[in-house]
Amino acid sequence: MHTRFLLALATLLLVSSCAQLHTDTLASDSLSGRNNNTAGSTATQNYLIALMSNSGAVGLDSGATGAAAFKQGFTLGTNILGLIPGTDLAHEYVMIGAHYDHLGSCASAAPGDFICNGATDNATGVAAVLDVALHLSVPDNRPRRSVILAFWDREEDGLLGSRYYTANPLVPLAATVAYINFDIQGANLLPSLRDFSIAVGAESGGQQMRDLVEQATATEPLAVVQFSEIFGQGRSDHAILIDAGVPSVFFTDSTGPCYHTTGDDISVVDFDKLYQQIRIAAALTDRLANDDVVPAFDGAPALATFADAQSLSMLIQEALPDIGRFTPGQQATISAHAATMAAIVDAGEGAFDNGDVNTMLLVALEVVSLLSTGECDGFLEG
Repeated sequence: MHTRFLLALATLLLVSSCAQLHTDTLASDSLSGRNNNTAGSTATQNYLIALMSNSGAVGLDSGATGAAAFKQGFTLGTNILGLIPGTDLAHEYVMIGAHYDHLGSCASAAPGDFICNGATDNATGVAAVLDVALHLSVPDNRPRRSVILAFWDREEDGLLGSRYYTANPLVPLAATVAYINFDIQGANLLPSLRDFSIAVGAESGGQQMRDLVEQATATEPLAVVQFSEIFGQGRSDHAILIDAGVPSVFFTDSTGPCYHTTGDDISVVDFDKLYQQIRIAAALTDRLANDDVVPAFDGAPALATFADAQSLSMLIQEALPDIGRFTPGQQATISAHAATMAAIVDAGEGAFDNGDVNTMLLVALEVVSLLSTGECDGFLEG
């Protein structure tokens, strides 16, 4: 029954972009959180395959046919992988991806609610990839390079889906020119940060990749702040692709108070923000899939940079109008961190040293931890 319902919904995508429909469907109670190796996961797989097929994608596994060509099975998991064929550069690949699994159990945010819907983690990320695929299905948008649509399973169990793929790639990793990862989109950490999002790890493709990310975000009101890969803490699938030598960038709204709770459902999704993120994703995919020159892999720096200090200091300052949402003790910690980061930035790049790096990373860890506290809220009012 789930499959018939989801396939019927998939036909709607022939005529319109339906990020809200994707998110609502994938985060519905009927899919029970999309945990790997469950009926909800299987129904999700069928939904993704139907949508990709409607967008003109074929299965990435050229040795299989039909739905099987979209599936890459591994221990208790199934990656779903599609391909939008390119034109004159078809044997080069741009990969865009998001994990589609969530959790079978998580912290409860509401009495009587036991389903971990995973709306922002990561139904919205999946929606972003699906909408980029639909964008590429328009004849005028057909890419020069082939575009791989990657939906990873078992991300929540240690990035196992992307780990399996990089160990068993279906196209050469050396021919994969870039990877764009979406994990937690359309989410807000605080009311004061509604107009901010984060991009992590673009320096893995050198200054060219950083510039492409900046250019893609320049046409939207949403401010996308770039951070070095170390700030991603290896917590999403982009880290596995970077380890495999593929230039990658990770778009995220970080982990707020709804993270891994039953409150992460459709009601907390900021769709205005998500639509901007999807347009940014489409713009970046277009550039990577069509430009003559692509980013060269430059690895990820072992340490953070002065630019990271500037970005972190700015975000903490932007969040200060909401400091009253925290306990007195937490307010004191946030104020101290704001002062610490301001002092590092004010001292200038010439004074920036390893001690500042260590201080900054500790500040970042504590700030992220604090932002994950409190009641689950999408901060959509006002």
